[in-house]
Amino acid sequence: MRTGFRTPLRWTAWAVGLAWIICLPLFPAEKPDDVPNPLAAGNRFVGDNAAILGPEYLELIDAVCHKLENATTSQLAVITVKDLGGMTIDDFAVRLFRRFGIGFKGKDNGVLILCALKERDVRIEVGYGLEGVLTDAVSSRLLDEEAVPFLAKDEFGHGLYALAKGVAGTIATAQGVSMEAADPSAWPAQPAFTVPTEPTTGEGKSGPTAKNSGSGPLILAGLAALWGLIGTGAVYRKYNRTRGKAVRAKAIDKANGVTGLLWTGAGAGFIGLLASHNGFGASLLSLLSPTAVTIGQGLFRKSLRRRLDSYHLPCAKCGAGMDLTPEDQDDALLSVEEAAEEKAGGMDYEIWTCPSCAAQERLSVEMNKARECPKCKRRTLKETSTTLETATTSHGGRVRVDRNCLNPKCRFAESRERLTPKLSTTTAGTGLSGSSHSSVGSSHSSFGGGRSGGGGASRHF
Repeated sequence: MRTGFRTPLRWTAWAVGLAWIICLPLFPAEKPDDVPNPLAAGNRFVGDNAAILGPEYLELIDAVCHKLENATTSQLAVITVKDLGGMTIDDFAVRLFRRFGIGFKGKDNGVLILCALKERDVRIEVGYGLEGVLTDAVSSRLLDEEAVPFLAKDEFGHGLYALAKGVAGTIATAQGVSMEAADPSAWPAQPAFTVPTEPTTGEGKSGPTAKNSGSGPLILAGLAALWGLIGTGAVYRKYNRTRGKAVRAKAIDKANGVTGLLWTGAGAGFIGLLASHNGFGASLLSLLSPTAVTIGQGLFRKSLRRRLDSYHLPCAKCGAGMDLTPEDQDDALLSVEEAAEEKAGGMDYEIWTCPSCAAQERLSVEMNKARECPKCKRRTLKETSTTLETATTSHGGRVRVDRNCLNPKCRFAESRERLTPKLSTTTAGTGLSGSSHSSVGSSHSSFGGGRSGGGGASRHF
């Protein structure tokens, strides 16, 4: 007899999963790991993820970056993002620079220009090898003179082009290289753009930290509480709908699965909150709800077990509480096949006797220590495996599978051999060897693996 618990558990999993999907848009979406590499994706040094440049300015800026690489081998990337996901532009730029590896390994001659639309911040992030050329003071001057005057008027294409041209010219001059980049005869029109909406703080002011004001941890806590209520309700419903003591005990044990799934989801949510830059403290507080739910479910299980200890099956004839025959005495009331099933661990039988009307009721529940015999159909089949020959890299192995029925009226026995495949010679180390080459050798498939130490400057416009 099956417990039937999997169906309500499946429905609760669907409910919580759907709620999580609905709430995902409330978490910050823009992170350094989400920004695509424009050079790897389309042979461009410019990634306009905020859609504020338009095709004309994108081509103008990209042409400056390509000329700089051809003339000096230095790499300049210009990236726009809709928002910083709660990070400062300095931290965002460092992480993005290191992820792309702008510049060439050993030279570290890369520069990143990062512009964040919602926060209205712009930064020059400089690689180790160019910190003597693009000092913090030089970077600040370039931002103040070339970028901010245009960015403050929402002329993003003009401002970022002027900044890229100024950075490239500074690097070329330091290396004694002439790099001409003529301005267009007519400046392209600034394309229309949409500034991402931003929640306001209690004083009515908006800011980059308003996005992560605590909604993520609250959502995770709410989902944990919802899962606890639904899961506990399913356990209680199953407990009350069953009549056997063993079945009720299995229903109580299912609450452990509810708690395990709760912490699996809570752990994933906690990692997601940290990745969304909600802060370790706020993310840690989000685990208070799963902790409270776990404690509550523990008390709930203890309460059900106390009730189960004093449980008496109601008699179907007179309604009085029936007495359960002890395990060491019920074999005399079972058939030979039923006793064999209990001994094999395939079934558990309960014999209930009413002290008022002497009525008896027999209940059963499937156990998992034995399978159904193909001959007698009793759950008395035990299966064992014996390795006859171990598999190696040169040949396969052999395994004998013995199946024996413990029903004394059946005694079905079967022995089969099966072959196992030989071991693969591929290991984790050799598996990587096929992809050990990198695309660093081609400046048009990826950046060169340069590093940044955090030098440069930032401005708010």
